[in-house]
Amino acid sequence: MENKTNKEYYVEQQLAKTLIELLNVTSLDEISIRSLCEKAGVGRASFYRHFHNKEEILESHAQFLIQQWAKELEANPTAKPWDVFTSLFAHMKKHQDFYEVLHKTGRDTVLRQSLRKKIGVTKELSNLDAYQKVFFADGVSGWIEEWIERGMQETPEELNELLCQYFNDVLSILGRIFTHD
Repeated sequence: MENKTNKEYYVEQQLAKTLIELLNVTSLDEISIRSLCEKAGVGRASFYRHFHNKEEILESHAQFLIQQWAKELEANPTAKPWDVFTSLFAHMKKHQDFYEVLHKTGRDTVLRQSLRKKIGVTKELSNLDAYQKVFFADGVSGWIEEWIERGMQETPEELNELLCQYFNDVLSILGRIFTHD
């Protein structure tokens, strides 16, 4: 949502906030654009100026949130590479309502695609670079999807610790496999 006017930003945020509220009580198919716009206090013309359909609201909001998280992390002068996951998990917890709605409505791919876009998965990448980035993005989004499915019981720090433990276990197993003759 870069380079948007205050009015454009307001319209998009109102539609996203209202759609999230409505999805907590009804399915996406049951929500009409008219009722969404009325509840959000946004004209239908404004809706269609910004979006083609309701799904685009979810996609746009997910991209906005991921960009917002990345800016916050990048602006932190004390952030270390290993802070990425705790920061991402804290971001997910902060916006739990939105991510739970994505999951509940079977739109986890929106998160996955937003993460892929943020880390730069493009057709221009070499095959190896693309495979590595997709492995990372999809692995992290899968970890998050399962966390959401289980009710986000762990704190971001606890979840990060579990992820670090998993990485250590995998590296240990791989080390044993490749060190045996």
